[in-house]
Amino acid sequence: VTVAPQGAGSVMLDPAGGKYKSGTNVILRPVANDGYEFTDWDGDNKADLAADYDHWKIKMNGHKKIIATFAELLPNQVASPTAVPVGGMVAAGSKITLSVTTDGATIYYTVDGSTPTSASTVYNASAKPTVPDGGLTLKAIAAKAEMIDSNIATFHYSTPRPIEQQSCGVGGVSFEMRLAPGGLTFPYGQFADTATINQDYWVSETEVTSELWHTVRTWANDPARGAQRYFFQSEYLIEPPIEEQKLKPAFYISWRDAIVWCNALTEYYNATSGKSLGCVYTYGGQVIRDSRDTNAVACDQAIMTAGAKGFRLPISKEWEMAARYIDGIEWLPYNHASGDTSGNCYPDVSSTRIGDYVWYADNSGASTHPVATRQPNHLGLYDMSGNLSEFCFEIHPGSDKYRVLRGGDCFSKTGTYFLMVSYENWASPVWGTSQYGFRFVATK
Repeated sequence: VTVAPQGAGSVMLDPAGGKYKSGTNVILRPVANDGYEFTDWDGDNKADLAADYDHWKIKMNGHKKIIATFAELLPNQVASPTAVPVGGMVAAGSKITLSVTTDGATIYYTVDGSTPTSASTVYNASAKPTVPDGGLTLKAIAAKAEMIDSNIATFHYSTPRPIEQQSCGVGGVSFEMRLAPGGLTFPYGQFADTATINQDYWVSETEVTSELWHTVRTWANDPARGAQRYFFQSEYLIEPPIEEQKLKPAFYISWRDAIVWCNALTEYYNATSGKSLGCVYTYGGQVIRDSRDTNAVACDQAIMTAGAKGFRLPISKEWEMAARYIDGIEWLPYNHASGDTSGNCYPDVSSTRIGDYVWYADNSGASTHPVATRQPNHLGLYDMSGNLSEFCFEIHPGSDKYRVLRGGDCFSKTGTYFLMVSYENWASPVWGTSQYGFRFVATK
């Protein structure tokens, strides 16, 4: 980090400057020396800076070059207004507080990008400018009699995108998906880590239902498909589910079954919608269509084909972002159940509303329940905590073969890890139990 012009000010860094561990978020606060004021950022990595309330931050995923630019104040010139938040993404409806260090100065501002003058709106602390949906650009000056007007200060604000929804279906069975926005940095795990998912991705609103599982399986396993016929190790729901079971989440399905089924859903969806989404899971360049034990090597060494936008299991970070999402600015704390902002579910239990969002030990009767019968989380997703634990694609960091399992199930108790949005459980890729299910995602 450097300063221009030299000697005009400094930049406070937290953590202090030097070498950083990859992924560290560094907070930057510019401090002007007497006779100067901060104006903007410059440098090769200016675009990597993000405004965050009263400071800026940057994620250290490589060497960064940032320049803090300052302007010299003229003799007898009013200081420029400052704003809190300083810019960046804020919630729609956020109030902007403007201030100026020159005693007795009046602030004038515009919110349409035009140049402010003494005829513009006068700032009033009791009627602060408000950020609408879609954001705004605020420009402000400060003026005082017998002094030179301040330089123009410009602040840019954006708001989270509305959550998009799409309805899909195969074989007469529909499923809804919500778009998780990419480019957001969010708290990840149980400690102080953060993560960023760069691309938008669609997330199924619910866990895969018994009806959808059976419909796709039946189509995929049809002998008429010849060399492209699918085979499953699980014998669950070879016959159609009974009426009361149709909307319950499918279980007795292994991780291997789940990835093969996702490929089958992709091909079925293509066949009925006219789309040409690529199957995600391949081995040796071939689409994986067999989850039986005889094809274990192919399943366990499956890769996610680059650029393929078919249906798939979420990676663990995608699952957690979708579970913790509130508005893209605020995120659920690590020890809450998905959707529940009322309090913790671990280690002490302070939640007063967990049962509104979660089928768990205290309200499930030791049984799964039809999907979407509790309230959704803020992204519009149901049962991200409870009902069934959900497979993610990757190998658990504490294992060389077990796969990540998320969310807890209808047997999970508060005061334990399992319902937390941050907890990564694990399961063998061959296990298919009454506690395991899955939901699918797709890269936009």
